[in-house]
Formats: sequence, structure tokens, C-alpha cells
Amino acid sequence: MKALKQFPVFGEAVEVMATTKATGGSFAMLVQTSPPGGGPPPHVHANEDEIFQVLEGEYEMFDGERWNKVPKGEHVYTLRGQVHTFRNCGRTDGKMLCIATPGGLDEYLEEISVLQVPQDMERLMAISERYGIRFITPEPPIAAPV
Repeated sequence: MKALKQFPVFGEAVEVMATTKATGGSFAMLVQTSPPGGGPPPHVHANEDEIFQVLEGEYEMFDGERWNKVPKGEHVYTLRGQVHTFRNCGRTDGKMLCIATPGGLDEYLEEISVLQVPQDMERLMAISERYGIRFITPEPPIAAPV
């Protein structure tokens, strides 16, 4: 499947495979490419549930309490209101598929793709709030080697 849109979000490539607009608001489907150690900061969505599948590489998912390995080909989900993040814990670039329902996540990511951190932090927080996304601090602890 070919991406309909592509843009970087804080140095990580995001490919939009299905837009919110094309699905009538039902969902958005994205592929994010993360370098080793990459992934978003811990956060909570007020509006979306997400389904993730590891397409390439090695990933782990933080569920609000602990990090869990997610093998290639496996999927996990997070529900709105649940603290979560994912991280490429491998040594090469990895790809993670994300389906967010209802839609809107693609529009959010495209809107923040032009921002630079830390200088645009205030704008990032305002845009995130408008989309019902809240970042959690402090960062969760690094998982112990398995």
C-alpha cells in the first residue's frame, strides 16, 4: 500500500496510509519509522483508541506501568485515557503501524510536523490540548535488559 502523505514528526518519518478525511472520520492509519531509541514521549489520548503492529525491527510498549516487548508481527492496543508510548529498542530503524479510531491522529501529527522542540513547546502543548492529547512526565524508567 502506498502512503497518501508523508512528513517528519520530530525526526521520525510518518506515512499516512488512510486519512481521517478518506474514512469519513472513522479511523486513521499510519506507519511511523523510528531510529533506535525512538518513539513518542509517554502520553494519553482523550479521543482515540489505538492499535499498533510491529512491521519491522524491535519494539517495546509502555502501558502506564511497565515496558513490554512486542515481537514483529504482533499487535497491541491502547484505549483512550490510558498512558502509553512505544520505543524502538533495537539496533536498526523499525516500523510501527498505528490505527487510531476515531480519526484525527493523522491531522494532529501533520499539524505538529512543522514544529521544533524545544522552541515551539508552547505551540505543541496548545495544539495537543486541542486534539485531546496530553504528555506525561516524568519519563517512564528504562526497561531492564532481558
